[in-house]
Amino acid sequence: MDYQLIINNAVLVSGSIWVALAIIVAIVVALAIAINFFLRKIHEGETMKYEFITIIAHKFRTPLTTSKWLLENMMVEETDPHIKENFGDMKASNEKLISLTATLIELTNLDNENRSAYSWKNTRLCDFVKAVADTHKEMFHEKNIFFSQQCSDPDVEVSIDQPRMEFVLQTLFENACTYTPTGRNVDVVIAAEGRKAVIAVTDHGIGIERYDLPKIFSKFFRAENAKNIDTEGFGVGLYLAQSIVRRHKGKIRAYSAGIDQGSTFTITLPRV
Repeated sequence: MDYQLIINNAVLVSGSIWVALAIIVAIVVALAIAINFFLRKIHEGETMKYEFITIIAHKFRTPLTTSKWLLENMMVEETDPHIKENFGDMKASNEKLISLTATLIELTNLDNENRSAYSWKNTRLCDFVKAVADTHKEMFHEKNIFFSQQCSDPDVEVSIDQPRMEFVLQTLFENACTYTPTGRNVDVVIAAEGRKAVIAVTDHGIGIERYDLPKIFSKFFRAENAKNIDTEGFGVGLYLAQSIVRRHKGKIRAYSAGIDQGSTFTITLPRV
């Protein structure tokens, strides 16, 4: 079976499935190395121009999206279960790079954006949180973590930039899954408190040391017990989440009784 890899309307390569697969592997590896290099350089000195990184990150989007499309088509047409499983693993890695690229873009945009650059939309919070949570259920299921949602006021509305608030929830859900051992719970509660709406994400995982709590939203900060579990993190997810919530005139806070005591992250937003 033959495939073509097309970027910007130009056929870069055509041939057998193995040729296409080799190209995808090369793209994914090269982009992974490049993204890691850029993030490490920012961490070390923050001297690299954010504008340059933004351009590079945007350029990554096209080949990554093309690779995702090609892999999805291969998975549909492939009949060998072993090869299909390999395609699935590659697709997951590709999606991880797409997420990293989005993080890079959001990180560099923070210095240049103002609140007016956000696209505001009145949103029923319970429906929104449920929709985002539904896309992460499989992640919790694969780790045998019981994931629950509870909403005390289905009609509560907030004004949010939906893609950015989705990033915030995604960060909290992925952290909760990563740092919660198999067989435990992650609970999400949405409630109205006067003129505020509150989202609480509670896990029963590794917890946070008391002296780490004030630093948990700092750029590039990672607690030692978190580093031991996830060696690939860069410590920018919660920093970005806090910046986004603040631009919504809201607050995000972290609570934990200590190591192995789990943690709760709350997002407080003004109601419409």
